Amino acid sequence: MQPSRVMAVETRTVATRGRWERVDQLRGLAALAVVVCHLAVSGYRDAPNLDGGPWPWLALLLGFGYLGVPFFFVISGFCIHLPHARALARAGSSAPAPRWRHFFARRFWRLYPPYLAALVVALALWWVAGGSVSWLTVAAQALLVHAFHTTTFDGVNPPAWTLAVEAQLYVAYPAVFWLIARLGALRTLGAVLGVTMGYRLALTLVPLPIELGGPAWEVFLARWFEWVLGAMVAEWAAGRLTLPRLLFTPWPGLVALAGGVLLEWYAGSYGLYVLKEPLYGVAFALLLCSALARESAGTPSTVARYLGRVGVYSYSLYLLHRPIQLAFEPLAREVATWPSVVAHGLPSSLLIMAATTPLVLWASRLFYRYCERPSIRRSQAV
Repeated sequence: MQPSRVMAVETRTVATRGRWERVDQLRGLAALAVVVCHLAVSGYRDAPNLDGGPWPWLALLLGFGYLGVPFFFVISGFCIHLPHARALARAGSSAPAPRWRHFFARRFWRLYPPYLAALVVALALWWVAGGSVSWLTVAAQALLVHAFHTTTFDGVNPPAWTLAVEAQLYVAYPAVFWLIARLGALRTLGAVLGVTMGYRLALTLVPLPIELGGPAWEVFLARWFEWVLGAMVAEWAAGRLTLPRLLFTPWPGLVALAGGVLLEWYAGSYGLYVLKEPLYGVAFALLLCSALARESAGTPSTVARYLGRVGVYSYSLYLLHRPIQLAFEPLAREVATWPSVVAHGLPSSLLIMAATTPLVLWASRLFYRYCERPSIRRSQAV
């Protein structure tokens, strides 16, 4: 069979597939990576042992769990655009535009009620742990505008900044759909890349007040390219975009990922940090494409099944994990001062934070069952 024929068969197959187990597995992997990253942040920085913690190389390694965030942005772009890409594949450029009111209503009911409930849980845990937070910060986080200013950026649930960015990306999606429908997938990707890189370069050249400078790097324009890369994978999955066979192997994605990791060491040189997140986006889009092309109808491995189960409630896990970890930080700080811990150099902070993970997973499953799943059903009824 000729390569072009092979590509055609692969394209038709993925275009008709329903739910993607690989997506759930990758969501689970990304969510667990973020959990691991944040327990390392607590164990080594926010509630460390008195000597700062053993094995500094482990802190560096676990810290790379933050890469679950750009992976989530790519997966989000894929999942949001896929049904609309399939509609375009069926009807071509004459396909009617999505009913945007319906789209935003479904997104609201799918994501916001669990988000608000998790904010209430975070506030309760914050007060139990003896913390204090201003009502302005709480209101900003509830309204998803907290990521615009340093005083509200972390709020009571620090990882929630990504959900504020996600909301901005949803608002921008009608423009992405319009561009794809009229210009095609690759021209749209090029246009968005130009906007993202232009914005990121402008941030390096135009000084901003310190209160705005950091958050400006997390406005959706700085992360738009990552999200639209996921939409490009959806275009391929819908059969509207033909990709080179090389991209169905994991090697291009792994090479791009290695390039992003290398930039971590040289990000401060020559302004190379403007390339870091876009390069990670390319890496994860390539890895997503490779993973989807290899989805099998056979029985997945034990690890894949577990990651798939975690992926189902990954949103709940993302919402709850950090508030629970933060609630245990006072205990970790106290134990770190015990004479026996100091005398023996025990990594008590890291061990305590790692020990919270089973509780985090259990609480997230309950939250999914009683809060997120009803919200999913409500969104499907819109």
